[in-house]
Amino acid sequence: MYFYKFEENVFEPQKNKYSTPEKITKLSPSESKILQYLIDNSGDIVSREILLEIGWPGKIVVPNSLNVSIANLRKALRKNKNLLITIKGEGFTFLDNSFFKYEIETHPINKSDFIDVLLSDNDEGEGTSNNKKLIRPHKLISIMKIVGYNSLFLAMFVWGILWLDNWQSPPCVMINNDQRICGNIELLNLNDSIKDIPKNDVIYVDTAGNSH
Repeated sequence: MYFYKFEENVFEPQKNKYSTPEKITKLSPSESKILQYLIDNSGDIVSREILLEIGWPGKIVVPNSLNVSIANLRKALRKNKNLLITIKGEGFTFLDNSFFKYEIETHPINKSDFIDVLLSDNDEGEGTSNNKKLIRPHKLISIMKIVGYNSLFLAMFVWGILWLDNWQSPPCVMINNDQRICGNIELLNLNDSIKDIPKNDVIYVDTAGNSH
């Protein structure tokens, strides 16, 4: 990837786009090829025949097609239209040492190694800016574990509350206003079971009818 820059003006051949501070102009593929060739050969006079072949390789077009493209390029250049110079009877040239070419290095990221997350960071005193940060998978897994454990704990807590809310204590009765009997009361022989139990104690009757 690369682009050309002159002051605040940027030409991006791969995107067929020319940008000025005032406007972004979308160029045709032919116009983009012609402009790039003229910039790459700045200071040299390029004939109309060469530009026709550059803009429309292998095609037969009317000569006026080049005139229209040159006119459109000058509109895109706006106040810098004088950079594109017509040499009467010979062709066209671009002012030497005007645009400079810049290479853009790209480094592909393996999706299995990193996950791209766009985060918005508030820089103190500088407003808000969007920065691309990388989160490693093992950190993401740790976060997921924490969330999972918290969810499990919450579910168990809610289940415990519901269980306590629905739990019922065993039925109890009072004998002579001072003896409390709980559990499977229907299995207890009151006359035989409570005579040896001290007063004010609680008697619990299990499922076999035994008192404790």
